[in-house]
Amino acid sequence: MKINHQLRALYFLEAVSGFGFAQVIWVVLLAGRGFSLAQIGLAEGFFHLVSLLCEVPSGMAADLLGRRRTLAASMAVRALACLAMIASWGIGGVCLAMGLSALSYNLISGTREAITYDSLLQAGRAGDYERVAGRMGVLYRASAVGCALCAGAALALGWRLAYLTDFAAALAGFVLALGLAEPPHGQAAQGTIREFWPRLRQHVAETGVFLRQNPAAEKMLLDGACGCCAYFGGQLLQPRLMELGLPAGLLGPVLALLPLAGAAGSALAGRMGGRFRFRSVALLCAAGIGGSLALAGAPVLSLALAAGAAAIFWDGVLEVKMTARLNRDFPSDRRATLVSVQSMAYSLAMLPVSPLAGALCDRLGYSGGMAALGLGLLSLVAAGMAAHRCRKGRKRE
Repeated sequence: MKINHQLRALYFLEAVSGFGFAQVIWVVLLAGRGFSLAQIGLAEGFFHLVSLLCEVPSGMAADLLGRRRTLAASMAVRALACLAMIASWGIGGVCLAMGLSALSYNLISGTREAITYDSLLQAGRAGDYERVAGRMGVLYRASAVGCALCAGAALALGWRLAYLTDFAAALAGFVLALGLAEPPHGQAAQGTIREFWPRLRQHVAETGVFLRQNPAAEKMLLDGACGCCAYFGGQLLQPRLMELGLPAGLLGPVLALLPLAGAAGSALAGRMGGRFRFRSVALLCAAGIGGSLALAGAPVLSLALAAGAAAIFWDGVLEVKMTARLNRDFPSDRRATLVSVQSMAYSLAMLPVSPLAGALCDRLGYSGGMAALGLGLLSLVAAGMAAHRCRKGRKRE
């Protein structure tokens, strides 16, 4: 395997994954077609339901059937999602398209991290993973920013042509995925159907043992809580900025700055290497996200925007550092499955945080809700540190 060729293909695939001409304004496009907010909310809920159910099985498919095939399947399913949306007339068709989109996300989530790490591991360059992951994060977010800046063009094209553009991008991603090499990862991604089911049962059992015996589960929960708060805080920031007097015409360009802040965080994490202790960096990022969200509730437009961007920045740093650290802990034959468990921790965190934060915003306003979200995360980090110290004290005794 030529590692430089493999990395170039993965970089291009990451940029294609972040491209979503219609995806960036899908709510606006559905509303323009006459769907109610309740129907749009139903479609969003169906997306998360499919995502929660399919996250871990898709990771197992990558480990047992091959990462290259799974990435190609992700792009193929994404293309089908675009076609389903183009062909949809009612909410049932929209939900089908959203479900396919969620499945596509599940298939690529965990798989791209696993194939990247194992490719570098085979080439003897596992130490370069953070730098490579940082570049991939920058490309993904830069692609999303470009689509956000072109939102007006997507509206001018109309929803069918916008989704057709996304369909063409998915086909390009499918071709890129098929051109990847499959690095060895401890299990043969082949065999008969009769051989597959025993391997699946063994795979599930060994994954469960790993999660019970390895402290990686705690890291996953911290990552899920931080990512959830950063994402939801970014969503609350939109009406908060309007509330503070931001002109509606500037909302799109201003919000396009937030993924750039995340890209800057990913780039910084890629350059940090192993110069700092992981635990110190993780706690700094968690505290940075919580503190920034608390400040985003300030009644000053510039401070609220800067604080919101800072929360996304720290989340970008944590995403790269956490994935790099966990990949060093994960065995190769279960890597995609375990990265999918990490993604599922994010979905599980969203289940209580989303309604709770919404209820707080209804009672306290956007300012109070964001402040409560940030202070809640800071409290969770403080409680985790205290519990960690207690466990260390008991071990010494």
